[in-house]
Amino acid sequence: MKKIISLIFITILFSSCSKSNPRINVVEEKNLTQTQIDSIMDEYNFIYDDLAFIDSTNQVLFPITTQKSYDRSSYGRYSKYETEDYPRYWNILFYNSSTGKTNLLTKSKVRISDFRFKIEESGPILSNKIIYKIGDTDYNQDKRFNYKDPLHLFISNIDGSELTRVSPLNEELEYYKIIPNTDKIIFRTIRDVNGDLRFNKEDELIWYQIDLSIPNSLKEIINTSDRKLIEKLYFEQWLVKKK
Repeated sequence: MKKIISLIFITILFSSCSKSNPRINVVEEKNLTQTQIDSIMDEYNFIYDDLAFIDSTNQVLFPITTQKSYDRSSYGRYSKYETEDYPRYWNILFYNSSTGKTNLLTKSKVRISDFRFKIEESGPILSNKIIYKIGDTDYNQDKRFNYKDPLHLFISNIDGSELTRVSPLNEELEYYKIIPNTDKIIFRTIRDVNGDLRFNKEDELIWYQIDLSIPNSLKEIINTSDRKLIEKLYFEQWLVKKK
């Protein structure tokens, strides 16, 4: 028992309303025996969030999270860093209620901020897709996987298969919008132009369009020369003091 304790350092936070849902912050020792792993999991259960049903299909989505939603909504219980260090969802289990088949969205480590399905006023491709905001890279190389790392735009089929990145790697997704009645998505990212491994006001906003009906159609809407022209006009018209 002493050996197990010396190998494993676990911080468990208890909800003030319920002490039956401990929250593990970190397990520092990776080379654990199955017995040690089982003893940890006996103390902690991950949570299946509210089910999502895709109309006119047999697909049921079980989003998987690391803490109950009321814990996330109350920053008073945890610091902002502690709360944001955990993803809203870390995977999704897809279940076909007709065939009984189940599959996970991915076996890779990801943090899922949001997802949408049965998208109205879209084209035939997007109407049968799920759109996600997903982080899957430790961009700042701090050996953490959290809100400081970028989110990207992903899509999959409605059964969770063929999960595909849409936005460029290592650019922070800020915003996206579907052009009505098409399979085109316009989205905005932050590009880390100064290379400080952070995404902030010192960096550059980039606008893209992708047409899912055309392979390899991702393109920047405003190119570098256009951005320079816009910046020059802004400087001359609004920042230079009139004589």
